[in-house]
Amino acid sequence: MRRARAGRIFGATIVAGIAALSATARAEAPPGACHGEAAVCRTLWRGEAELASMLVSGDVRIVERLFAGDAVWSLANGERWTKREAIAALRNAPRMTRSRLLRADVHQHGTVAIVVWAEQWHDPATNREAQSFGTDTWLRRQGRWQIIASQEARLPPASAR
Repeated sequence: MRRARAGRIFGATIVAGIAALSATARAEAPPGACHGEAAVCRTLWRGEAELASMLVSGDVRIVERLFAGDAVWSLANGERWTKREAIAALRNAPRMTRSRLLRADVHQHGTVAIVVWAEQWHDPATNREAQSFGTDTWLRRQGRWQIIASQEARLPPASAR
C-alpha cells in the first residue's frame, strides 16, 4: 500500500515537473526562425524585443545603442530618418500602453544579418491594437551587432481591412 502511494506521488511529481519545464521552455521559446548561429540569433532577438519595448518606455538609449551611426530608417509613410533624426522624433513620440515583438526571423550571412520582424502594440489614443512589420539589416562591426538599415510598414486597423 505504501509503495503504491509513494509510486503515485513520485509519478505525480515527475509529471508536474515535466509540465513546469515545458511551460518554461515555451515562455523562453525564440520569437522566430534562426538561420544562422544560435548565439547571434539570441542577440538579435533580444535587440528586436528591446526596440519593440521602446514604444512603451520611450527609452531612446535603445536606438542609440542598437543603431549604427550611419543607419537609415525608412518609415511606413516613405519618410527616411538618420539615426539622429530618429532619436529626436522618438523623444517626443506618444507612448503605447503595451508592446511586444510577435516574430523575428533571423537570416545570418557572416557579419550581416537580415531580421524580418512583426510587432504589436496598444495605442491609448485610439484604444486599439496595431501592428507593424519590417526588415532590419544588422552588421557586425568590431564585434558589435548594430542596425544599419530599417524598413517599417504598418498594417491598417482591423476595421479598415
